[in-house]
Amino acid sequence: MSLVERTPVPILQWEKEFSVLLQLYRWKCPQRVLEIGTYHGGTLYHWLRNAEHTGAVVVSLDSYVTGVDNRDLYDAWTPPHVTLHALAGDSHKHHTVKAVRAHGPYDWVFIDAGHFLPEVTKDWELYSPMAAEVGGIVVLHDILTHPAWPSIEVGQLWEQIKRDHYTLEIVADREAEWGGLGVVLL
Repeated sequence: MSLVERTPVPILQWEKEFSVLLQLYRWKCPQRVLEIGTYHGGTLYHWLRNAEHTGAVVVSLDSYVTGVDNRDLYDAWTPPHVTLHALAGDSHKHHTVKAVRAHGPYDWVFIDAGHFLPEVTKDWELYSPMAAEVGGIVVLHDILTHPAWPSIEVGQLWEQIKRDHYTLEIVADREAEWGGLGVVLL
Protein backbone atom coordinates (compact mmCIF):
# COMPACT_ATOMS: atom_id res chain seq x y z
CA MET A 1 0.00 0.00 0.00
CA SER A 2 1.40 3.40 -0.97
CA LEU A 3 1.90 6.38 1.28
CA VAL A 4 -0.98 8.21 -0.38
CA GLU A 5 -3.31 5.23 0.01
CA ARG A 6 -2.49 5.06 3.74
CA THR A 7 -3.58 8.68 4.24
CA PRO A 8 -7.15 8.79 5.62
CA VAL A 9 -8.10 11.92 3.65
CA PRO A 10 -7.03 13.20 0.23
CA ILE A 11 -3.41 14.29 -0.01
CA LEU A 12 -2.86 16.51 -3.01
CA GLN A 13 0.78 15.60 -3.51
CA TRP A 14 2.60 13.38 -5.97
CA GLU A 15 3.59 10.17 -4.20
CA LYS A 16 7.24 10.25 -5.31
CA GLU A 17 7.71 13.87 -4.30
CA PHE A 18 5.98 13.66 -0.95
CA SER A 19 7.78 10.42 -0.03
CA VAL A 20 11.13 12.18 -0.47
CA LEU A 21 9.92 15.20 1.48
CA LEU A 22 8.66 12.98 4.29
CA GLN A 23 12.08 11.30 4.48
CA LEU A 24 13.64 14.76 4.90
CA TYR A 25 11.04 15.58 7.57
CA ARG A 26 11.87 12.41 9.48
CA TRP A 27 15.60 13.08 9.19
CA LYS A 28 15.17 16.70 10.35
CA CYS A 29 12.92 15.58 13.22
CA PRO A 30 11.43 19.04 13.79
CA GLN A 31 10.24 20.12 17.24
CA ARG A 32 7.96 22.87 15.91
CA VAL A 33 6.03 22.53 12.64
CA LEU A 34 3.84 25.01 10.79
CA GLU A 35 1.55 24.23 7.87
CA ILE A 36 -0.07 27.09 5.95
CA GLY A 37 -2.96 25.69 3.91
CA THR A 38 -4.22 22.40 5.31
CA TYR A 39 -7.21 21.76 3.01
CA HIS A 40 -8.23 18.08 3.54
CA GLY A 41 -5.37 17.51 5.99
CA GLY A 42 -3.42 14.85 4.09
CA THR A 43 -0.01 16.42 4.68
CA LEU A 44 -0.95 17.43 8.23
CA TYR A 45 -1.72 13.79 8.96
CA HIS A 46 1.86 12.87 8.07
CA TRP A 47 3.44 15.77 10.00
CA LEU A 48 1.55 14.59 13.08
CA ARG A 49 2.10 10.85 12.67
CA ASN A 50 5.83 11.31 12.03
CA ALA A 51 6.53 13.83 14.80
CA GLU A 52 9.25 12.19 16.89
CA HIS A 53 9.93 14.69 19.69
CA THR A 54 8.09 14.43 22.96
CA GLY A 55 6.52 17.85 23.29
CA ALA A 56 6.48 18.48 19.54
CA VAL A 57 4.15 21.29 18.48
CA VAL A 58 2.34 21.28 15.14
CA VAL A 59 0.38 24.33 13.99
CA SER A 60 -2.11 24.01 11.16
CA LEU A 61 -3.54 27.16 9.58
CA ASP A 62 -6.35 27.15 7.05
CA SER A 63 -9.15 29.55 6.17
CA TYR A 64 -11.59 26.68 5.50
CA VAL A 65 -13.28 28.84 2.84
CA THR A 66 -13.24 25.91 0.39
CA GLY A 67 -15.85 24.14 2.49
CA VAL A 68 -13.48 21.29 3.36
CA ASP A 69 -13.05 21.03 7.13
CA ASN A 70 -11.73 17.82 8.66
CA ARG A 71 -10.78 19.28 12.04
CA ASP A 72 -13.02 16.70 13.70
CA LEU A 73 -10.46 14.05 12.61
CA TYR A 74 -7.33 15.80 13.87
CA ASP A 75 -7.47 14.56 17.47
CA ALA A 76 -7.40 10.94 16.29
CA TRP A 77 -4.31 11.69 14.18
CA THR A 78 -2.40 13.45 16.97
CA PRO A 79 -0.09 11.22 19.02
CA PRO A 80 -0.17 11.81 22.79
CA HIS A 81 3.32 13.35 22.81
CA VAL A 82 2.36 16.00 20.22
CA THR A 83 0.40 19.23 20.71
CA LEU A 84 -1.68 20.35 17.74
CA HIS A 85 -2.98 23.89 17.31
CA ALA A 86 -5.53 23.99 14.47
CA LEU A 87 -6.01 27.66 13.65
CA ALA A 88 -8.68 29.02 11.35
CA GLY A 89 -8.30 32.33 9.58
CA ASP A 90 -6.98 34.34 6.67
CA SER A 91 -3.21 33.81 6.61
CA HIS A 92 -2.67 37.48 5.72
CA LYS A 93 -4.62 39.03 8.60
CA HIS A 94 -2.63 40.58 11.45
CA HIS A 95 -4.44 38.66 14.21
CA THR A 96 -3.85 35.35 12.40
CA VAL A 97 -0.14 36.05 11.92
CA LYS A 98 0.12 36.98 15.60
CA ALA A 99 -1.58 33.73 16.65
CA VAL A 100 0.80 31.68 14.48
CA ARG A 101 3.88 33.58 15.69
CA ALA A 102 2.97 32.76 19.31
CA HIS A 103 3.91 29.11 18.73
CA GLY A 104 7.19 29.69 16.85
CA PRO A 105 9.91 29.80 15.85
CA TYR A 106 9.43 26.79 13.60
CA ASP A 107 11.90 24.16 12.46
CA TRP A 108 9.63 23.23 9.53
CA VAL A 109 7.27 25.52 7.60
CA PHE A 110 5.12 24.08 4.81
CA ILE A 111 3.40 26.67 2.58
CA ASP A 112 0.58 25.32 0.39
CA ALA A 113 -2.25 27.84 0.55
CA GLY A 114 -2.96 30.45 -2.13
CA HIS A 115 -1.28 29.77 -5.48
CA PHE A 116 -1.57 33.17 -7.15
CA LEU A 117 1.67 35.14 -7.00
CA PRO A 118 0.45 37.87 -4.61
CA GLU A 119 -0.99 35.26 -2.20
CA VAL A 120 2.02 32.95 -2.03
CA THR A 121 4.43 35.89 -1.92
CA LYS A 122 2.58 37.31 1.08
CA ASP A 123 2.64 33.89 2.82
CA TRP A 124 6.39 33.66 2.13
CA GLU A 125 6.98 37.17 3.47
CA LEU A 126 4.90 36.61 6.62
CA TYR A 127 5.82 33.05 7.55
CA SER A 128 9.34 32.30 6.31
CA PRO A 129 10.76 34.71 8.94
CA MET A 130 9.11 32.51 11.57
CA ALA A 131 11.41 29.63 10.60
CA ALA A 132 14.44 29.04 12.80
CA GLU A 133 17.31 31.17 11.52
CA VAL A 134 19.72 28.26 11.71
CA GLY A 135 18.58 24.88 10.49
CA GLY A 136 15.02 25.93 9.66
CA ILE A 137 13.35 24.56 6.56
CA VAL A 138 10.62 26.22 4.50
CA VAL A 139 8.84 24.19 1.82
CA LEU A 140 6.63 25.50 -0.97
CA HIS A 141 4.33 23.22 -2.94
CA ASP A 142 3.46 23.60 -6.64
CA ILE A 143 6.69 25.21 -7.85
CA LEU A 144 6.14 23.87 -11.37
CA THR A 145 4.64 26.14 -14.00
CA HIS A 146 2.52 24.76 -16.81
CA PRO A 147 0.25 26.45 -19.38
CA ALA A 148 -2.61 24.11 -18.43
CA TRP A 149 -2.67 25.64 -14.92
CA PRO A 150 -2.03 29.39 -15.29
CA SER A 151 -3.50 29.98 -11.83
CA ILE A 152 -0.52 28.23 -10.21
CA GLU A 153 2.04 31.01 -9.96
CA VAL A 154 4.21 29.65 -7.13
CA GLY A 155 6.98 28.95 -9.65
CA GLN A 156 7.45 32.68 -10.24
CA LEU A 157 8.17 33.24 -6.55
CA TRP A 158 10.31 30.11 -6.46
CA GLU A 159 12.62 31.51 -9.14
CA GLN A 160 13.17 34.61 -6.98
CA ILE A 161 13.77 32.58 -3.82
CA LYS A 162 16.38 30.40 -5.53
CA ARG A 163 18.52 33.47 -6.25
CA ASP A 164 18.77 34.38 -2.55
CA HIS A 165 18.71 31.10 -0.63
CA TYR A 166 20.12 27.59 -0.49
CA THR A 167 17.43 25.44 -2.04
CA LEU A 168 16.66 22.02 -3.38
CA GLU A 169 13.86 20.87 -5.61
CA ILE A 170 11.89 17.67 -5.33
CA VAL A 171 10.29 17.16 -8.72
CA ALA A 172 9.18 13.76 -10.01
CA ASP A 173 8.12 14.96 -13.48
CA ARG A 174 9.11 18.37 -14.87
CA GLU A 175 6.38 18.01 -17.52
CA ALA A 176 3.60 17.54 -14.94
CA GLU A 177 0.81 20.09 -14.94
CA TRP A 178 1.22 20.78 -11.22
CA GLY A 179 3.39 19.78 -8.29
CA GLY A 180 7.02 20.07 -7.40
CA LEU A 181 8.32 20.89 -3.95
CA GLY A 182 10.77 23.70 -3.32
CA VAL A 183 12.82 23.33 -0.14
CA VAL A 184 14.59 26.36 1.35
CA LEU A 185 17.40 25.50 3.76
CA LEU A 186 18.09 28.24 6.29
